Amino acid sequence: MGVAEVFEKTKFLFDNFGLLIVFVASFVEITPFGWTIPGGLVIAAASFFSYPNVYLFIKIIISSWIGAWFSLIGGYFLGRKTGLWFVKKLNQERNAQRAKTLLQKNGALILTSSMLANLTRFWTAYVAGVDNYSLFRFLLYSAAASLSWVSLVGFIGFLAGAEKSQIESALSKLGVLSWILVCIAIAIIIISIKQERKEFEQQDENNKNQ
Repeated sequence: MGVAEVFEKTKFLFDNFGLLIVFVASFVEITPFGWTIPGGLVIAAASFFSYPNVYLFIKIIISSWIGAWFSLIGGYFLGRKTGLWFVKKLNQERNAQRAKTLLQKNGALILTSSMLANLTRFWTAYVAGVDNYSLFRFLLYSAAASLSWVSLVGFIGFLAGAEKSQIESALSKLGVLSWILVCIAIAIIIISIKQERKEFEQQDENNKNQ
């Protein structure tokens, strides 16, 4: 199977299941186990394949936004329901304390920029729930944060989609070299995911030793 054919099959996958895929990817990435799925990359890829269909692109952004926002809302209500039990269960006291400090000092700012902080974004929402932060404000700020994040990565993917025909042509001409490039790209993604997981586990170990 050539890279061009894989390219077309991937496009078919996103064309038929793209909304569900980006919803799940964006939802999972916000959770403490977000290192398992590169949600931003998935959203960018779906946006890439949606070009030039602006209507489809908008639906991808909305689906991604809802997934990310629901994850933050889930963290908020989990915090309200369980207190610090979940924090202690995952040995995330340090991240939770960091999120609490940021939340108390810069509530609106940290909630609207929380999507950029991989290790604390879920815990910011969780601690907001533990501290009974205003639900209305939380919904407003978390909606803005998640929408900003998915719009940014989605827009980058959509712009790249403008060069889709050239990319397809280049892949078909490169042959074996294109497979090498794809493997390198996949390796980079896997390494980045493993690095984030390593950081996550290292923090757990440090918390246990304290």
